[in-house]
Amino acid sequence: MKKYYIIAGILTAVGLLGTLIGLALLPDIVPVHYNFAGEADRMGSKYEMLATPVIAILFCGVFLMMARFSKDTKDGRLQRKIFAVTGIFMLALFFGIGFWFMYLAGRADPGVPAVDAGALLKGCGVFLGLALIILGNFMPKARRNAFYGLRVPWTMDSEAVWQRSQRFAGIAAVVAGILTIVLSFVLPGQWAVVGVIVMPAVWVVLSLVMSWRYHKEA
Repeated sequence: MKKYYIIAGILTAVGLLGTLIGLALLPDIVPVHYNFAGEADRMGSKYEMLATPVIAILFCGVFLMMARFSKDTKDGRLQRKIFAVTGIFMLALFFGIGFWFMYLAGRADPGVPAVDAGALLKGCGVFLGLALIILGNFMPKARRNAFYGLRVPWTMDSEAVWQRSQRFAGIAAVVAGILTIVLSFVLPGQWAVVGVIVMPAVWVVLSLVMSWRYHKEA
């Protein structure tokens, strides 16, 4: 766990330092919300942007705490790694979001869209795709637990069904993640939203159907 604490500590220090520098450079009143067209539709205090680093630290702290109290067994160590990596991922994500909004606030020009809505949608698709790929790499290694994996009654009742379900769902998650990223770039404008919504939904439904099939075969 020590290396995860070190990584989290470094990211937190860098994130807080960057946030303080950004706040010092911004005017007191900045755009704090944008509509779907990418135009700033609400102004507010620059200190509202402190919400994202606070959320980042809280999320990371919760996941690292869950990792800290995981059992010292083979399954517990895997669960510990999953929680720790998830916490660090959330820390980087929310600090990144905070930096992005400070950047937008610093270059805001009233009446001119500050955000390219199409690019933003594509970015969301890439983020979701990467999250699915990361998730898919962990799922086949997961044992039955109270927090993680394809947890439905029929997988929790059988170790064999659990393992087959996690293996299929993990592979499917990686495929869905890759396709989500590809569709985010290939599909134009708002159609990218369809890809971002449909691919994860197909993954969930297909994983549930296959896990039920494994249950009936057991």
